Amino acid sequence: MNRSEFLDFVVALIHEQFPLLTVEKDAASFALVLDGSQASMENLYRVAAQDPASLKHHVERWVTELVRANEASPIDRADFEEVRERIMPMVLPPAPTAAPATAAMVRQNLLPGFDVAYAIDCDRSIAYIPPTTFERWNIGIDMLHETALGNLTARSQEIAAHAAEDGTGQISLVCVQTLDGYDASRILLPNLHDRLRPHLGSPFVAAVPNRDILVCFRNRQELVPVMRTQTAEGYRTMPHQISEALFLVTADGLAPFEP
Repeated sequence: MNRSEFLDFVVALIHEQFPLLTVEKDAASFALVLDGSQASMENLYRVAAQDPASLKHHVERWVTELVRANEASPIDRADFEEVRERIMPMVLPPAPTAAPATAAMVRQNLLPGFDVAYAIDCDRSIAYIPPTTFERWNIGIDMLHETALGNLTARSQEIAAHAAEDGTGQISLVCVQTLDGYDASRILLPNLHDRLRPHLGSPFVAAVPNRDILVCFRNRQELVPVMRTQTAEGYRTMPHQISEALFLVTADGLAPFEP
């Protein structure tokens, strides 16, 4: 099923299952506009491609979650102190400044390869913080970023990671994949270097091909090309793509990886 056919299928299913919703196609952006809110179809399309037999189920669940999030989101009226403990950073692919989705959320570019947006964790969904709400809070982007990182750090204290060893028994790779929606965002953790340096040396390399994985590995000449290929494959094929770039994790922070 090509993209045009996929859009038609989803629109027809929405009309059948959710007749009160107004739906418009935006073929140029590969998106739908549901009750005035634009929603990209890229992630849903990739999910459906992985499991085509369950396409109808995936579409119904996606629309239901989207409707619930829109109905329950109090972000436009919330005070900063009300939600500050639920503010989280979301690593996203860089977006053109003219894209509608870019203007609908507070985000900034910290490194070539990905942006960081800010959202409120709503248990089963997230709601991106709109610029109008951020302006009303009057707190500044640095404070918003520090608040989000503090919450992410607290949430990441007890997470488990998967380690892989090389032929000598030395750990060569550590993978974080909790599937809580913030795995790629953990590349931003201020203590990431200190936590993994004893296992991977310093500096080490990190990749975030999609939202649901963070891969960190040793900076070895024989390992980097293999991981670069795997990162690119994950970026091309998995939902919620982030970046096919590699990043160097140092004691001073993140930097673009240059072999």
